Amino acid sequence: MLSFDEGDSGEKIMDSAALLKKIDQLPRLPKAVSELLEAVNNDKSTIKEISTKVSQDPLMSARVLRLANSSHYSRNREVGTIDEAVVRLGMQTLRTLVIASAVIGAVPKAESINLADFWGATFEVALYSQELAKNTMIPTDEAFTCGILHSIGDLLIASAEPHVAKLIAEAVAAGADKQDTEVKLLDFDAASIGALLAQSWRFTDKLAAGIANQYQPKGAKPYSELAGLMYMAKTLFHSWDDIEDDGITSWLSQQAVNAGLKMDMSGLAAKLMKVKGCGLEMGQQLA
Repeated sequence: MLSFDEGDSGEKIMDSAALLKKIDQLPRLPKAVSELLEAVNNDKSTIKEISTKVSQDPLMSARVLRLANSSHYSRNREVGTIDEAVVRLGMQTLRTLVIASAVIGAVPKAESINLADFWGATFEVALYSQELAKNTMIPTDEAFTCGILHSIGDLLIASAEPHVAKLIAEAVAAGADKQDTEVKLLDFDAASIGALLAQSWRFTDKLAAGIANQYQPKGAKPYSELAGLMYMAKTLFHSWDDIEDDGITSWLSQQAVNAGLKMDMSGLAAKLMKVKGCGLEMGQQLA
């Protein structure tokens, strides 16, 4: 079981017992999606085998085709078959798409959340995470997957406790700290319940730690690079438009320091600019 690290104050971020009580309430992956995840994670699986499994799930098929024909992946020619879509997307993208679709399908809808906006923001952070990872030693597929799952706890809270989710949103809008408010009202925070869900879905402890420690990555013991990446990607998403273009590289460098990351800044701003907005479109395609 994942252990949640101590924060800078030396006090536990939360009572883990409160989290354990939530295990039975967490959504489970459908069997078909679990089998597809196993297939895309198996290096011996062929494109044809993956295509066949995707074709067996009408909703997944539709999402794969929509994403393959989105502007981010389009090659000026629309694809009309799953085989073509799988080849265009590639195994890594397909793997992350399966994960995203699994999350979208497994988590109950929350009336208070606009899913297109939620997944748009989630994919935007995931794409930033993937691009930032290229300038570190962090595997890009891990970075993207962690980005896809990083805010799943917020969706779970909004689904299970809509009234409390509204109070949290109002408090944060008024300037309160998100994590402190969540712990005060729920005895756990969204990141920790999201990490617990990732573990229950058999993702690695490393990825779960990245989700759990995203609020305070430098306070995690041991330090989690994925948590630092989530922290930086989220900051970039929320603050990008407030940064002057000629100061973006300096700003990115400072954010890497704040997140505890060692990162090569060479060409990073230009690379991030190329993916800016693509996640928002992907969220609209898949929600």
